[in-house]
Amino acid sequence: MQPIRQRVLYLAIGLLSLLIVFNAVTSYRHTRELQEAANWVGHTHEVLAALQQLISTIKGAEANQRGFLITGDPEYLEPYKNALADYEKTLGRFEALTSDNSHQQERIRRLKELIEGRLETLAQNIAIRKEQGFDAVKAAVASGRGTQAMANVQALANEMEQHENELLKQRKQDDWETYRSNILSDLIVAMIGLCGLILFAWLLRVHLAAQEESNALIHEQRELLQATLSSIGDAVIATDAAGNVTFLNEVAQALTGWSQDDAIRKPLSDVFHIVNEETRQDVESPALRALREDKIVGLANHTVVISKVGPEWPIDDSAAPIRTLDGKLSGAILVFREITERRRHEDELRESLDALREANQHKDELMSELKDTDRRKDEFLATLAHELRNPLSPISNALQVWPLVENDPEELNRLRSMMERQIRQLIRLIDDLMDVSRISRGRIQLQKQRVDLRTVISEAIESVQPLIDASSHRLTVALPTEQVIIDGDVARLTQVFGNILHNAAKYAGRNGVIWITADRVNGQVAVSIRDNGPGIPKHMLGHIFEMFRQVDEGSQRSFGGLGIGLSLVKQLVELHGGTVEARSEGPGSGSEFIVTLPAAANGQLESITRHTLQQVTSLPRHRILVVDDVGASAKTLAMMLNGIGQDVATANDGQSAIARVLESKPDVVFLDIAMPGMDGYEVARRLRAHEELKGLVLVALTGYGQEEDRKKAVEAGFDHHMVKPTSMEALRQLLATAAISDEPGSD
Repeated sequence: MQPIRQRVLYLAIGLLSLLIVFNAVTSYRHTRELQEAANWVGHTHEVLAALQQLISTIKGAEANQRGFLITGDPEYLEPYKNALADYEKTLGRFEALTSDNSHQQERIRRLKELIEGRLETLAQNIAIRKEQGFDAVKAAVASGRGTQAMANVQALANEMEQHENELLKQRKQDDWETYRSNILSDLIVAMIGLCGLILFAWLLRVHLAAQEESNALIHEQRELLQATLSSIGDAVIATDAAGNVTFLNEVAQALTGWSQDDAIRKPLSDVFHIVNEETRQDVESPALRALREDKIVGLANHTVVISKVGPEWPIDDSAAPIRTLDGKLSGAILVFREITERRRHEDELRESLDALREANQHKDELMSELKDTDRRKDEFLATLAHELRNPLSPISNALQVWPLVENDPEELNRLRSMMERQIRQLIRLIDDLMDVSRISRGRIQLQKQRVDLRTVISEAIESVQPLIDASSHRLTVALPTEQVIIDGDVARLTQVFGNILHNAAKYAGRNGVIWITADRVNGQVAVSIRDNGPGIPKHMLGHIFEMFRQVDEGSQRSFGGLGIGLSLVKQLVELHGGTVEARSEGPGSGSEFIVTLPAAANGQLESITRHTLQQVTSLPRHRILVVDDVGASAKTLAMMLNGIGQDVATANDGQSAIARVLESKPDVVFLDIAMPGMDGYEVARRLRAHEELKGLVLVALTGYGQEEDRKKAVEAGFDHHMVKPTSMEALRQLLATAAISDEPGSD
């Protein structure tokens, strides 16, 4: 049983006091109500008495007047006059008593008029008696006017008396109702008060009984608390209100070096000696601060407790004030723990968080780069569509105009030259894309050989010369007179310098100037290609070699391009062990690209392998089958082969191609790969399965030009792999060098 809290007892006493006060107030109010009801009953009786006195006064005046009329004796007039004087006072009193009753006030006004009329009649009769004698007054009285006036007065008085009697009856009834209500209310209040008193007595009894039980329980809990504090894993020290130690558990004794008996009643600062781990300055105990500031206090970081016997321990602690049930400050409780292991874990966690934070930062950077790359990829796709349409549009226009100029050889040559240029531009775009893809996947292999740098520069100039001439640029070349030997892939280096020259020619507008210079510096070769074009903004210099990055990134691009040429340049140069750098002073100041490559260790040009096209003046006539599901491709390729003297047939699917080969036994089959139903690989495998077709030359002519595509073609049985679109010269070279037997199927 829990003791009733003091606030509950106070509340009960307060409620009981309120009941007593309420009972007294109610009794007083009821007494006032009864007194008021009795006063109203008495007031009604007083009004009735005043009304009766008023009527009696009028009647008395009438009786005395009648005595004078009969006897003529003036003595009767004296009581008459006194009655008139009493009438005035009685009427005034009656008016005052009924001032709160508007109905009676109206009746009083009428009664006053009737009485004054009657009194006037009495006065007239007295005057007649005095002046004319008895007989005259007798005749006046006999007229009955006075009797009627008095009857009217009496009738109105009766009405007023009846009204007051009704009021008296109602007020007596109200008086009784009030009396009965007050009696009942007093009984209820008395019962409530009695119940409240009984409840308070019961609460007090319960409280006293529970208090005894609580005292015993508190003693038991105090012992249990002390045992609990002694057994918990944290160190615990309790103090009194003065800051002297009253309790230490075993953990606190172990950390402080003080025993319970030695520490009791000692100042806490003696037992719990703490200092700052870094400065070694004394630190005030949180328990003393909790006593002084009356709030929970935590210990500052980097605090150690110095044991009485020598060792010191890093700790974490907190303290709180202790209060009795009545709110009085009785001491403080201090809880602390040794945190060596926790601090080690915190350090490990901090290192992990730092690593995680760094990883997140790196992730954010990667995400930013990815978003930027994705944006530039979208821009690249849009630009790719634009760049592909640029050459396709004039080709389409030329094809539509062609019938109109069939009879004009000069115009036809001009259209053909234009279409060839646009097709070369398409091939250049596709080749750049394929090279970027190969490099990014590590699939490109350099065919290095010892080569003179001047040869590479010359071939690069030759590849871009048409654009330079078309733009009316002036090209200045200053190369060393002696050989500058490097180890490199001729085709790829030509592609590097060709791309840079192509950009210079494209961006320099018209009538520009392009300078090419080369120097040997510290075992390296530095090639500079400079132009007087629009220049490069300085904020773009660090990004110019990124994939899909273009200097002119607005919606209105002036020069076009895919933004991959310079990225390809950088990757190819780095594959050769070199570097490439872009320089510009900003818009309008031109730009410069410097390619640095390692010079060959031995500067002598021992041998250079040159790949030249074999000039074939005449070719043997072969039977050739062209297989392509796109009819236009098959037909135009057949026309090209016919143009170089070959006997050509066509097929448009794999099944018909196999049937035609087995039937006509051609020497060469140009076979497309991506065909619906049966692709070119499957067709090649099936043809190779026939022993009689062992001498058949299979050529894969496809838009798939990567290294794995070439490997797949060889595995399927193809002898050669060509990438669309091809040229008559390439076809001539292949037919001239391919090992084609005279009879298919022969060794």
